Amino acid sequence: MEMPKYLFSKRFLTASVVIIFLFSIPFILIYKPFSATIWIGFKPIRSLVFTLIFFALAIALMAVSKVALYRFQSRHVLTASRFVLWAFAEYLAIAIIYLMMTPAATGDILHISLPLILKSSLCVGLILALPYAYLCLFAANRALREEYEAFKTSVEARQKAGTVMLCDYKGDPALTLEAEAIYYMEAQDNYVNIHYKSEDTFYSYMLRCPTQKLESMIEGTSLQRCHRSYIVNLSHISEFVRGHKNATIVLDNPERNEISVSKSYYKQTLAHMQELNPAYEGLIRRT
Repeated sequence: MEMPKYLFSKRFLTASVVIIFLFSIPFILIYKPFSATIWIGFKPIRSLVFTLIFFALAIALMAVSKVALYRFQSRHVLTASRFVLWAFAEYLAIAIIYLMMTPAATGDILHISLPLILKSSLCVGLILALPYAYLCLFAANRALREEYEAFKTSVEARQKAGTVMLCDYKGDPALTLEAEAIYYMEAQDNYVNIHYKSEDTFYSYMLRCPTQKLESMIEGTSLQRCHRSYIVNLSHISEFVRGHKNATIVLDNPERNEISVSKSYYKQTLAHMQELNPAYEGLIRRT
């Protein structure tokens, strides 16, 4: 079973480190009076210094782990078993750091022993397990809501002309939309975030598929690749802002998203605009 894709977006991975850090502080303060093996605290000064060092090392380790996880999942399918093993490796590394610091942090009052290993491992495990459980449930819920909206929209779109069928990296149909409903697509490594409108509400759908493959699926529509990371619907242009060394497309949605146009796709984008709208010059604003 593949893990929810939202778990591995850059924003979500960054947020996971912050959430675990913020959760750990009140958890340790609550848990500490009930355990003689917890030396993390803010008093005396010795505890504060070692606490700051421990948190710095743990956050650095998690940041490196998230970067590695992001790169791994962009090339491989991350199943639930692989994710659990990855999280367990994080837990093991942080637990080892804690145990190695314990004698110095307590002035050799606490020696590394089996009871210490078990109790410390339990504490570190809970600190990581509870936020991870929340994050997984949150991502799964978001993915289910996204899948439901995409399915409902796909069923409605199949009954109309001018639809676009978008397939995943395996070639399996994933989402069918009216071309007019799509506003833009944003590439994120092997994923593409598709922003579309259905029943006056804006949604997004994260599709595991390289942008190059999507180009063949949108041929003959108003969708145009304008940047290495963007495909835009030229029928939703509010303005084409042309500067000295750059160009930007402003969309006609409430958020007025601004999409960059790179030099590589500049001529093709203008040519496609002219093909769709002979009066396209009226959309151009020079800065």
